[in-house]
Amino acid sequence: MTRVAATKLLAVDDDPHVHDLIAFHLDGVVDEILHAVLPEQGIQMAVEFAPDVILLDIEMPKLDGFEVCRRLKDDEVTRDIPVLFLTRDKDGSRIAEGLDSGGADYITKPFDPVELQARVRAALRAKSLVELLREHARIDALTGLYNRASFQEALERALANYSRNGEPFGLLMVDLDYFKRINDTYGHGVGDEVLRRTAGAIQEVTRACDLCTRFGGEEFAIVLNQSGVEDATRVAERILECLRGIEVRAGEEIVRITGSGGLASCTSEAGANCGPEHVLKMADEALYEAKSQGRDQLVTRSVTEDAS
Repeated sequence: MTRVAATKLLAVDDDPHVHDLIAFHLDGVVDEILHAVLPEQGIQMAVEFAPDVILLDIEMPKLDGFEVCRRLKDDEVTRDIPVLFLTRDKDGSRIAEGLDSGGADYITKPFDPVELQARVRAALRAKSLVELLREHARIDALTGLYNRASFQEALERALANYSRNGEPFGLLMVDLDYFKRINDTYGHGVGDEVLRRTAGAIQEVTRACDLCTRFGGEEFAIVLNQSGVEDATRVAERILECLRGIEVRAGEEIVRITGSGGLASCTSEAGANCGPEHVLKMADEALYEAKSQGRDQLVTRSVTEDAS
């Protein structure tokens, strides 16, 4: 039996005996099994614990499984969780209704243990593949960093954390100096290698909680989470220092680079209502100032509440 690591299953059924069987037969197939005996409880637990797969009884009091499934699929938090219906009804029209309501598969009661295990594993593989494809769609193919769409989501999350918890963060924009000259002189192959090396330098300095993105062209955006002004400035300066140390061979020549940085820090003085566009504008203005003052330097700004 192939074990799927770090997986969580939610069983929603009003029959305690079914829960016992699920726990026994799926031991080792998933890492954790959660149990709900009421449909409303199942919905709440799905939202709270985000399981990887849900086993959902069709025949339950108050809400049947079809309605529970529809509600799960209407919620952004739970819509992508595969739902496997449990049913004693072998009528084709009822099964079709379940699949039309958003179910991924069904298992008839009393279920065969081997079939139960196989269908759960298949659902987990399908979910893993969907997540992998979604993740690849968020990655810049050249640098391996996240792309601009991912940046927008990360900035909005950072602002939400700031608004709710007062958690400070910084937005750093980095632009490679005279990058067009590198492409024009040495070709795009060398330019691409410079971008890859830049991405590596940024990843080396930043932490797992930060999000590093290729914003476009030779411009990079880094959301520095859980960072006050001093910490964010220290990381930004370290990134620019690492860029100065990059050397890329172009034939007999060595190409060296520098970068300019604009840092917008969102701290307790920023105000609770500043939006992502305002933070990005502040970082962009700081970057423009760094380039206009001679490049290869960092300019910092403290974000103030957007009066607009």
